[in-house]
Amino acid sequence: MNLKIKKVLNHFKNKLIPLQKNKNRKNKIVSLIRSPVPNDKNQLSIKIIKYADELLSECGDEICPEFFKNPLEPARHSNDITNDSDLIGYGDISMSPYDTAWVAMIPDKIYKESKSSKDFNLAFPQCFIWFFDNQDANGSWAGNGAGSIAPGLAGLLALGLFQSRSGEYFETKLNDLGITIERFTTIFEKAKNFLQNTLNEWNIDDLDMTSFELTIPYHLSALAQLEKPVVFKFPESQRLLQENRRKLGLIPLDTILSQQYSTITHSIEAFCEKINLSRIQNNAFQAINGSYGSSPAATASVLMHAPKWDDKAFEFLKKIISHFPSYVKSHGLVPTLSDIGIFETIWVMHSIGDLCLKIRASKNFNDKSIINLFTKNLAFIKYLSELNKIQGGTLRWTSWDNRMPADVDDSVVSNWLIKQFDPVSTIDLVIIIKTFYNGKYFKSFPIERTFSVSCNVHAVNLLILEYQHAQSKRKKITNFSAEKNGVTKVMLEEIIPTVIKFIIFQRKENGIWLDKWNKSPAYTTFKANDLLLSLQSYRKLRVKSGFATNVTLRDYCRKTVDWALNTQHEDGSWGEPSSTGPGNLEETSYVIRLLRTAAKNWRDDKAIQMALHNGKKYLIKNLDESMTDKGYFHTKQPFLWINKQLYTTPRIIKSSILTSLWED
Repeated sequence: MNLKIKKVLNHFKNKLIPLQKNKNRKNKIVSLIRSPVPNDKNQLSIKIIKYADELLSECGDEICPEFFKNPLEPARHSNDITNDSDLIGYGDISMSPYDTAWVAMIPDKIYKESKSSKDFNLAFPQCFIWFFDNQDANGSWAGNGAGSIAPGLAGLLALGLFQSRSGEYFETKLNDLGITIERFTTIFEKAKNFLQNTLNEWNIDDLDMTSFELTIPYHLSALAQLEKPVVFKFPESQRLLQENRRKLGLIPLDTILSQQYSTITHSIEAFCEKINLSRIQNNAFQAINGSYGSSPAATASVLMHAPKWDDKAFEFLKKIISHFPSYVKSHGLVPTLSDIGIFETIWVMHSIGDLCLKIRASKNFNDKSIINLFTKNLAFIKYLSELNKIQGGTLRWTSWDNRMPADVDDSVVSNWLIKQFDPVSTIDLVIIIKTFYNGKYFKSFPIERTFSVSCNVHAVNLLILEYQHAQSKRKKITNFSAEKNGVTKVMLEEIIPTVIKFIIFQRKENGIWLDKWNKSPAYTTFKANDLLLSLQSYRKLRVKSGFATNVTLRDYCRKTVDWALNTQHEDGSWGEPSSTGPGNLEETSYVIRLLRTAAKNWRDDKAIQMALHNGKKYLIKNLDESMTDKGYFHTKQPFLWINKQLYTTPRIIKSSILTSLWED
């Protein structure tokens, strides 16, 4: 056996085998690596491992070219050691008409200083021109429905501001960009008519985009204040304004602006009329890469409305535009978030980690492929461990924006991964509980308007993992230098059932859960149902959560399983329509993962087996194209992730697909 294999075996021995004593541990590892996969599964298994390996390579290479040689270095680098403004961030994410509109509004530095119509020019004219080349036939720039309102209003405002600022030079300035007045008028009127029709049909309960009750009223107000005002009257306008006033009443702006690390910075464009943006134009709010809140729209608003021109913000926007992928141009020229580096890394690892655990349990793959995958997986665990250490036990979702606050989701999932693959590690549950737990559930951020069910599922999964270790060790869960008392098993026996009861209360009548971060019910539903079924292994937790027996627990979860069985499309898919059929790959992967767990609890249920077979067939049919076509999830699949507008995260979706296809 060569030195490399021995070295990896050492990793497996120390990090990938559970804590329980096992005299045959090394023999089991060798068996895991050498055991061949059955012939009928071989080709698919090879593909899954190959694509998973490539996915980790992509993420690692984007973090740092030398990532796999020394993952600790990029972990330290992300915390402002070098103050390197060249690092704009990373992550594969969709482009955004909303953010592109904000960048299109920015006048250049000369006009900002002179305010003369004669001097008016745009800082990023390519973003303005984009709106003339990419308007949908219906007048939208972002499809139909409530999710198209904010991008439409922002696009219309960009056009209206151009006309107001250019004044008597309007036609000349348009001609300089190759646009006629006739074309401008046509695009403007189509957008206005689309928005009026959409607003007329809008029920604000149908929209839960990030800060929509702040951003939409701002745009409506700004449009009404144009030199040629645009005013929209619609049935929900008064209720929207009431919600706007309620939200503003909950935000202590003066307190927030006197400190740093606030999520408000991410949506600062909504406060252009409320504050002097020079108050955040400093190192307490601006990231090392020049952005504000990792948001192109927020960054653009500072450039446009702050009294002083911001060179760092301008360079940041210039760089992200120069890096945009041409195959997604139809959706805009800047992303909705920049960047999503740590979030993307952790969520890819969440699924790939699950895949590694399945492979480890099945012991059925060839040595070279599994060694490569597991070695890269361990490099990422090392990276996350170092990030966790440097950032004090909680993580933020951005890589280079070290002004964003930590969130519970990234914190608990990273810790779950660390504990799964480095069982001897010590994690700080106390800081997570103190920061995010309010006695009833876990908050995504210390200050937020609504809760997230999926965040709470992730938090409970971590607590249960620690509870499991506490049972085997019969001692405190955590020990760390800052406190003498860690989180005890007794404390977890109170917190876990409390949060589980909260999660149960959120289930809808048809057996599904909804969430604030992903619009698909399948995303949260598979996570919540899997969590509940896992309680069968923990009698005390199950009983305290309200289930007297495992039978009553399974009966409760069966309603969710039946929802999954009843919503499958004829082609085997689930979810919203896409170019591949009446459903899509992302939601299908989530439901398959739900049904895989269900199949272990209802082993003789033929309906579950048939649904799994057809769902898997649908994914396999589209597997190669979805994994190799860089624009696939940008152009052929629906956007399901929620921010100020809907977006997509291809690498995260790919990792879920690969995990869902693995046969235990």
